Amino acid sequence: MAEKKAARTAAEIAKAWKAAEAEIERERKAHEKKKGVVFSGLTKEEFEEKMKRAESPMIIGQSWSGQAPPGGTISYSVTVMNPDPFAWGTLAVSISIGNRNAIVSNDEFMTTFDARFPTYAKTAPVGFSLAAGASTTQAFTIRIPANIEKAGYFANACLLQINFHDVGKYLDRGVCMFDVV
Repeated sequence: MAEKKAARTAAEIAKAWKAAEAEIERERKAHEKKKGVVFSGLTKEEFEEKMKRAESPMIIGQSWSGQAPPGGTISYSVTVMNPDPFAWGTLAVSISIGNRNAIVSNDEFMTTFDARFPTYAKTAPVGFSLAAGASTTQAFTIRIPANIEKAGYFANACLLQINFHDVGKYLDRGVCMFDVV
């Protein structure tokens, strides 16, 4: 299990950006013709800033369907990249609904959510692994409760490293917005 943040040089960040940029473009093209689907990927500047402050791996892109009726579903995909020169294992992405994007405390972010919606995690039963420089996309289908108010909602993604016998490790997070219509 990788445990420490990698110190990165400007050359390492530039090399990692080339790989991230290619993956972001691949995901963008895969979603650009899908009606009602929103895509968000990191810019070069956002990637460089994240490389300076974030743990690795990190969320580099997301796509989601923008609306659904009560009782319907929202598709939400999260693309994760490992820019480090070593592999990471026992990774998971969890999804929950709630207005938490601006919450600074990771403890509060992880525990405060809208209990009317189910929470989700991938991939069971032992998480996923990412080789050095690799990326993957985890796709979720969020069920909208039938009796929910027609309004806008936030879906929050959290990337973490599972520790089956101790405290897991927060790595990164992302958010999307959708409407129940």
